[in-house]
Amino acid sequence: MKRATTSGRRLAIAIVLLFVAQFGMAQATPSKTDVERRVDSILSQMTLEEKIEIVGGINDFYTRPIPRLGIPSLRMSDGPMGVHDYGLTTAYPAGIALAASWDVDLAERFGTAMGKDARARGVHFILGPGMNTYRAPMNGRNFEYFGEDPFLASRMAVSVIRGIQGQRVIATAKHFAGNNSEFARMTLSSDIDERTLREIYLPAFEASVKEAKVGAVMDAYNLVNGTYMTQNNHVNNEILKQEWGFDGILMSDWGATHDGIAAANGGLDLEMPAPSFMNRDALLPVLNQGTMPVAILDDKVRRILRKAIEFGFFDQPQTDTDIPSYSQEGRQVALEMARGSMVLLKNSGNLLPLDETKLKTIAVIGPDAYPAVIGGGGSAETKPFNAVSYLEGLSNRLGVKARVLYAVDVPPLDEVFESSEFVTAPNGESGLKGEYFSNEELKGAPALVRTDKHVHFDWGEGSFASGEPVDHFSIRWAGYFVPKESGDYKFFTSADDGVRLYIGDEIAIDDWQPHSQTLDTAARHLEAGKAYKIRLEYFESVGSAIVGFGVTRAEAFIGRETKPLAAKADAVIICVGFDPKTEGEGFDRTFQLPGGQDELIRQISSVNKNVIVVLTAGGNLDMTRWIENVPAILHAWY
Repeated sequence: MKRATTSGRRLAIAIVLLFVAQFGMAQATPSKTDVERRVDSILSQMTLEEKIEIVGGINDFYTRPIPRLGIPSLRMSDGPMGVHDYGLTTAYPAGIALAASWDVDLAERFGTAMGKDARARGVHFILGPGMNTYRAPMNGRNFEYFGEDPFLASRMAVSVIRGIQGQRVIATAKHFAGNNSEFARMTLSSDIDERTLREIYLPAFEASVKEAKVGAVMDAYNLVNGTYMTQNNHVNNEILKQEWGFDGILMSDWGATHDGIAAANGGLDLEMPAPSFMNRDALLPVLNQGTMPVAILDDKVRRILRKAIEFGFFDQPQTDTDIPSYSQEGRQVALEMARGSMVLLKNSGNLLPLDETKLKTIAVIGPDAYPAVIGGGGSAETKPFNAVSYLEGLSNRLGVKARVLYAVDVPPLDEVFESSEFVTAPNGESGLKGEYFSNEELKGAPALVRTDKHVHFDWGEGSFASGEPVDHFSIRWAGYFVPKESGDYKFFTSADDGVRLYIGDEIAIDDWQPHSQTLDTAARHLEAGKAYKIRLEYFESVGSAIVGFGVTRAEAFIGRETKPLAAKADAVIICVGFDPKTEGEGFDRTFQLPGGQDELIRQISSVNKNVIVVLTAGGNLDMTRWIENVPAILHAWY
């Protein structure tokens, strides 16, 4: 019995040791030699057609699998403010907020937290961090990036990437390179001399490759020196791959590829989200004819396989069920980032910090006071489990020690759109005459003519009518606006994609280009009783079809109860700035605050001298109309 027990223990110990050894081997990072040997083995078994298939994405956020060879499909998620394409998640402050903290250790902890969020959701690639250089404050995606200083951006990028990739998740440095404007981003050429390119635009990317060993880089939409980035041989091949020694995957931004052969020769390894250009039809003929060496294609496949093997995607499940999706660790990091990033721009008379023992009443007002505005619009927009607004945070902090008053001053756009009154003729019926066309150019006979009482439509991925196209259509609304009172009025459009507004024969809003949902405004002084001719034109390109249009008195931005409320408070916190409709991907924002906010600050500061302006924005903005009238300004970013 004793021998049997001892023998059994030895056997058990041997099994445990074998398991531990195997587990350790599975977890260990394979050597470069082992990786390349395994890549060679898989590559040698692939047909030419399979090699072409693997360099194009599938189903929007996945790479294409080859089941015959055990090559898995790899899952991607948008970034850089959270892993958010697979349900609710932790939303982190914007990249510019992180940069404003100057805290590289916090940046790495942020990357680690995002990496864990990715593992909890089975995500292999995070499409971030973003690191483009600020060249003007109006760039709609500035909030995603690390500011205007190449050294600071480099330090932040390296730390974030190390954190992400330390969790066995591939980080993606984007948008490579010279992507400094959302306006006309599909056609704009950033013409940059070589020294400026090296000293200003590329250092963050170079550090990401050389120091952080980033696994993927994303080519931008724009051109650099007249050549699309997805086919820019000098920047992609000569600098990124040859000079810097980048051995990872160079992928396209979604829809940034224009020519399959030029992209393949220009260094692009992976076309996302689908092989619209780098496909069999384009590549097979030139490969079979020998005008494109098969070695070029092999290098692309090798890069994809190499990173998948290096990060263990062939051998281990990416989903870690031991990591909570609702992460307290991530929430703590997000809180520390928010606290560490706010910048005090002005504090006359040491108004801040407020003395809680002397506060009896505080007023919190402004369009960004509630609900919480956590980010700009576009692919960085994150849907959190919960978010705490300024109103809630201040109220929670003060508890019952002081009253926290709140008022809404900027009317919600939905209310503006639904309450705007138009007529088809000076004495005609209510509404605007709508002509609907089955093309983007308002050409030919309309497919549908009707009177719309209000222009407030969200067709999503659908069409304006049954049987009509879900993409590539346009609409013209025509009629009149007759103001009941003389004064200043503001016209609003919010659309995905392009809009043009004519007041009389003058164009007031000209935003005739494809973009995500964008708010545009125009101000005019109008006389009571006069019929002003209105023409609104809209086109939908691809994706969501959304359009809204309305008009309201400019003074409606200051509610009747707001000034008395502000006057009786010990201090007023005015929360102003931008939001996903006014700052985001696909459009550049204004340098001025959105409509009515300047006037809100001016009027409130005239009745209370203890005003703190809290800014929510991805960068600087015009403060000249009110900066002398307020004692304290806090830039809180997103």
